[in-house]
Amino acid sequence: MTIPRTVGFVDGENLVMRYQAMVKGGAKPKADVVHERDCFVWHNDVTSWSMFDFIRVNYYTSTTGDLVKVDSLKDKICSVDYTFNYADGAEAANAMLVPNVFHKPIKNTKARNVDLQISIDFLRAAHLPNVEVLYLLSGDGDYIPLIQEAARYGKEIWVGAFSSGMHTKLKHHIDQFVLLDDLFFE
Repeated sequence: MTIPRTVGFVDGENLVMRYQAMVKGGAKPKADVVHERDCFVWHNDVTSWSMFDFIRVNYYTSTTGDLVKVDSLKDKICSVDYTFNYADGAEAANAMLVPNVFHKPIKNTKARNVDLQISIDFLRAAHLPNVEVLYLLSGDGDYIPLIQEAARYGKEIWVGAFSSGMHTKLKHHIDQFVLLDDLFFE
């Protein structure tokens, strides 16, 4: 049995917003969650499954501030690594999250660049013959048309999201759903 080659797309803005809402509501984060307020949240269990060969995991987010702050956030994101398996069965290795950080002028707004860049990259990956699974981390229902289009190319679609703010119809358009609550919270 071969392990499906997988590309991950993390809507960091969506995850951070939902994660912080759950913490505010009383959920207790696991000690090893990596979090930077309003910009970044991660737990290594998201990519630790042996059923996937994650060849790339793209993390998309935005931040306010100057270029130094943007670069600092990029450094923090790419300092997080994950384990992946080679398709030929060779020993597993580590890779870094790939940061896609956009500048936003106002703290309380969502950068449109994040959703747009995820959509572009997701559709590009749907056309790659060596990629079998597209794994989107977001509960945003705006991605439903994107998911439907990628599925037309024969890709298996997985979505991971928090229970807080999960769009109810998103599950109707995917192959598998992963509830992130158990990965990030005690």
